[in-house]
Amino acid sequence: MSDISVYLLSIVGVVFLLVVIELVLPDSKVSKYIKSIYSIFIVVVIITPLVRLVKSDWDWNNFFNTTDYTVNQNFIDSVNAQNIESLERDLERYINKTYKGAKVSISANFTDNELKLNYIFVDLSELGINENSEHINYYTAVKELVGDFVSIDEKRIIVYG
Repeated sequence: MSDISVYLLSIVGVVFLLVVIELVLPDSKVSKYIKSIYSIFIVVVIITPLVRLVKSDWDWNNFFNTTDYTVNQNFIDSVNAQNIESLERDLERYINKTYKGAKVSISANFTDNELKLNYIFVDLSELGINENSEHINYYTAVKELVGDFVSIDEKRIIVYG
């Protein structure tokens, strides 16, 4: 048996003996003292291995064997790709509130569990411009919208179409 099993079994045994003693002893002043002494004994049984554990050179790696865990990189890559796609959809919705027909594509990497945006591409080839719309530079306006949505250098925002 392992040390932990023996430790838990001793605690269960001591508690079981306490229950038997309570059933056997009649209610009197003496039984209260016996129960108090027995409670102290239970505390000693619980604390003794812990004191030994603290004083010894305990290797927590043996207790919590961490070598059995592996990282599933395919799963992590899949979740990261979903995060990028979600950001693309959210940014596309944000731009399309003002300019209908914009398509967004993001080039990004995950380093140290942090998303690093390389480039944001915005395709305005399907942008619907009618005759009554203002004469503005849509490329600059879309770059400003993207800059408001995400924190990225303006040189990394590529608007075309």
